[in-house]
Amino acid sequence: MKKNLAILNALLITVFITLPAYAIDHQLGGDLRFRIFTSGNWTGDEKNPDKDRSQIDSRAHFKYTAKINDDFKVYSLFRMNNIWGEDGTGKAGVSDVTLLLQHSYLDFNIGESNFTIGIQDFYEARGLLLYDAAPGVSITCPLSDQFTFNGKWIKLGEGGKGENTHQDIDILAIMPQIKLNDNITFKPYFWYVMSNEMNNSNRTWDSWWADIKNLDDLDLFYIGFDADAQIGNASLWFTALYQAGSANVEPGEWKYGNTGSVDFSGLAALGGGTLNIGKASLFGQIFYASGDDNPNDDKIEQFFSSEAGYYYWSEIMGLGSNDDDIPNNLGWSLSNIMGGGVGASICAIDKVTLNFSLWYAAAVEDIGDIKADDYGTELNTGLNYSIMDNLELSLIAAYVVAGNSLTGESVPNSKVDSANPFFLQAQIMATF
Repeated sequence: MKKNLAILNALLITVFITLPAYAIDHQLGGDLRFRIFTSGNWTGDEKNPDKDRSQIDSRAHFKYTAKINDDFKVYSLFRMNNIWGEDGTGKAGVSDVTLLLQHSYLDFNIGESNFTIGIQDFYEARGLLLYDAAPGVSITCPLSDQFTFNGKWIKLGEGGKGENTHQDIDILAIMPQIKLNDNITFKPYFWYVMSNEMNNSNRTWDSWWADIKNLDDLDLFYIGFDADAQIGNASLWFTALYQAGSANVEPGEWKYGNTGSVDFSGLAALGGGTLNIGKASLFGQIFYASGDDNPNDDKIEQFFSSEAGYYYWSEIMGLGSNDDDIPNNLGWSLSNIMGGGVGASICAIDKVTLNFSLWYAAAVEDIGDIKADDYGTELNTGLNYSIMDNLELSLIAAYVVAGNSLTGESVPNSKVDSANPFFLQAQIMATF
């Protein structure tokens, strides 16, 4: 069905392009990248290669925008992935097409208000609340030079019909933007995540907390803000979020204890800045997300992002370029973690930029039988070379000196042979 929809959209684009030029302004673009990478020891155990990986893959994005007029546009974004040598699009002699319709939405203005409706990108609270494409509606309305209203409804899960009809996951959000002056902006967040049954959860929540499917009548709130400031050549930013709410638990379905309900109370805070000095850019950031000091009670104090929330920081421990896996005991977003990093980006010569960064992270609370300790210290290096306009080569190397919270070697009788994770990648990308 999804394949048929993608083909149908491609046909519609072809039809649109054939319309008279005066009717629609057709805008095409996209990117294509090829990469080779190897990663190892991401389990933190020399004897456990489950997360080791070496492969060559490619990804293509095809963008089409139909500009009807200055106040009405239609956006589409298609994506095609393949792993070289794998069954499907990557195997020799195979002509299958796996095309994903990633974006498909309307963008139009009515008076001073802007509306976007459909599958679109959301990036909220530096990614902690949401950093992904999702179906939804967004309304933006400037009420003054200093105050802009923004409200969203986002659909994260659809239960279906029959007994599953109550398994929807929805977000209602209000996040106005307040311009304090030309250099300082403030963006409060008021998010409400609701679901009668969580059985339809299938994204980031499940990756670290499978028991969330045993919750009913979820009422989850996020209250916080973004703050951004520009001071000369320096930019500063800060984000804070408080998580509250409750959910019911089916009797006998909660492995952490006998309780009929759970209450949420988590906190996340992060901040940083960038300083531009000539051809160099220096940056630093720190972050904190609470853990749970007692997983057997009815209070969940560990901060966790809403469904499809991601936070990128380093190459290995913080998703980075290879964002389809993470080392053991770390999350797709910030949860039970504190740490930070510093780095620099230097334009060494024309067309060549060097990147360096150093990161440290530790667990806030115990992880099961693993006592709270260091996740590790990570060194990232990289090089970007502009071969020509719209064609760039990038090289990345990353290495983690792993701590006990990643390896778990201090657990009695664990028999872990601790190992340090590494990641190497070469990529070439064309944009058009």
